[in-house]
Amino acid sequence: MLFKLELKKLLCSPMLIVFLALCIGFNILVVIPDAYDDYADYVANASRTAGYKLGGQFDEKIAELEDNEMRDYLMADTKGVTDVFDGYETSYIANAYIERLNLPSYAADAMRNKYDALQVAVEVKAASNESQTLYFASSTPYKHFQLHGNIFRFLNVECGLLAALIMLLSLGYEVNNRTTHTVYATKTGRKIMLHKLFASLSGGIIAFTVLMGFTLAVYLAVNDYGNIWGSSVSSVYNVIDDLLVGGFRPFVTWQSYTVLTYGLAVLGISALLMLCFGLMAFVIGAWFKNNYIGFLVFLIVNAGCIVSAYAFSGRLLAYTTMLTPVWLWLKQPYWFSDGGADILWKNFEMLGVCVSLVLLVGLCVFSAKMFKKRDIA
Repeated sequence: MLFKLELKKLLCSPMLIVFLALCIGFNILVVIPDAYDDYADYVANASRTAGYKLGGQFDEKIAELEDNEMRDYLMADTKGVTDVFDGYETSYIANAYIERLNLPSYAADAMRNKYDALQVAVEVKAASNESQTLYFASSTPYKHFQLHGNIFRFLNVECGLLAALIMLLSLGYEVNNRTTHTVYATKTGRKIMLHKLFASLSGGIIAFTVLMGFTLAVYLAVNDYGNIWGSSVSSVYNVIDDLLVGGFRPFVTWQSYTVLTYGLAVLGISALLMLCFGLMAFVIGAWFKNNYIGFLVFLIVNAGCIVSAYAFSGRLLAYTTMLTPVWLWLKQPYWFSDGGADILWKNFEMLGVCVSLVLLVGLCVFSAKMFKKRDIA
């Protein structure tokens, strides 16, 4: 009963509704003006006829399409494309990072180990010709970054802020309504903190679903994906612009993902990241009575994680800081890939979110126990 009442209070909060509406309105302004790419739309439409697997059969089906400039460009774009992973070696990436960043021995060893492991993934992809898929052809880098480097980044920061605001709003409700001494005067009354925790996390999940669902529905309404969903996200056309290695290199994931399964995996990590921010806000809200101060502390803690990675650059603390929720958000375009020069560990997004959840749950338990003993005066 208390859980339902707490959840109802949150979902009916004007502050939450207004913030959610502002986020949706902002996202529409981001999605629609940046949506139109005539060539990408043509590629998506052509994939309905020709499929997404490149090769002779694909070339024949494209040649049968109506003769126009787009068809000719697509034919030139895809004809004779070879598997980018055949003979591809990842060791040069590690060597470039070690040399140009002058990495200490422990970091250099970890970097080599990471790219040795990535080489195994490359060989698996080469054996299955995984890169021989269409995605959006030469429009792929733009379209991939548009969704995973732009829209999802906005969505994740909005969901993180929503999770924190919902949690702090719930924890600060008694202070704002001057009912603290009535509700928290007994041990039983203080147990309401747990109901607030679970109600806030549930409210965050609901807000996450609404915000993600609505924004992605608008995105897909104005961006045609045709039959591209089955293309590998490690398509020959998908590249990372890496200045430290001297230009573009393939977008290599540890596992094999299609465009669809990669998107679902990103949604899964995004949901867990949202929970991390909600739990972080609970820890802060349990110690600070004023939810406005609590939100300021929340921002300072996350800003501190960003600053410390630069302040301790090259040291173990900096690499560890890259696994914090705020840095996982910043590294979102590289999820499920090697992560680049500031990541030492394989599957950093899963490692970071799991470690963060375990630590934050522990801090939540400690903070809740301390709250029961705290003077509420």
